[in-house]
Amino acid sequence: MNVSVETGHIGTATDADIPRGARRMFGLKDVFTSLNALSGVVGVYFCIKGRPLWASYAFLAGYAADVFDGLVARATRSGNRFGSEFDTAADFVAQAVAPAFVVYTLYAQSWARLGVSAGVADGIGLALAATLVLTATIRQARNTVRPVAVDFAWVGLPRNVASFVLLGFANSVFFSRLPGGLWLGIPLVVLVAAGELSNLPFMSHHGRKQFWWAKTFLIGFLTTTPLSVFICPRFAWDVVFFWTAGYAAGSWTVMTKEERQQVREAVAAAKAKLVVEETARIRAQEAARSGARARTRVGAPPETPR
Repeated sequence: MNVSVETGHIGTATDADIPRGARRMFGLKDVFTSLNALSGVVGVYFCIKGRPLWASYAFLAGYAADVFDGLVARATRSGNRFGSEFDTAADFVAQAVAPAFVVYTLYAQSWARLGVSAGVADGIGLALAATLVLTATIRQARNTVRPVAVDFAWVGLPRNVASFVLLGFANSVFFSRLPGGLWLGIPLVVLVAAGELSNLPFMSHHGRKQFWWAKTFLIGFLTTTPLSVFICPRFAWDVVFFWTAGYAAGSWTVMTKEERQQVREAVAAAKAKLVVEETARIRAQEAARSGARARTRVGAPPETPR
């Protein structure tokens, strides 16, 4: 006996009638998601050991696994809600918590370059890391209760892009040699946090064909980044920072005025929907509490006269 997929009643449906993602919660796709989550743990470990560069490499391994989990889910037709929620949680560890630890470790170790005491440098790193983790937490909660679906853009700076920008800066040769370059990380973190919490649209690779200059930008990123790893690996993170910061700053230019307006309307619709849902939920809770109090009064014994 099985539960009928069509009606929800118990019937004689075979396993062949049930999608793979419904038959099994955890599958091959989730192995890759697990690797993504574990890369965050490894990244934090390397930060504790004072090796932020190796923590950044762990992030890259996790990001590769994150790319493959979606491909595997589509190839095996095993996508399900568990996989989606698991992927979101894994991304939070690998792409929010671990990069924040990298930023903290960078500043905690750089008191001499900053020209401050070790305690002040430690406090700066802690404040920046706390800003990044709090921002990512708020963003994830907001996207859960107020999702905005636009097929050609992400609303708010994508978390993976934010991570690449931060790690590119943290491991940059240019900024490490630039006098006072490390101080630029403070406004950078503020801008990244503001971008993540914003309702600004950032172009995605889905939804429609890209303009020629966007294709050129993408080709440049996909070619120069791996080439830099083999030709000048010392500057590879500088290349990563150049492209991802460029995307964060100029993504809006590859969208038409009508598309940007469409995003604004989608955000407004999502906000209005959330207000309606929350109003209904709160009123239902108040009605339930009022009903419970009324039932308590009706069932209570009469007071004894004094």
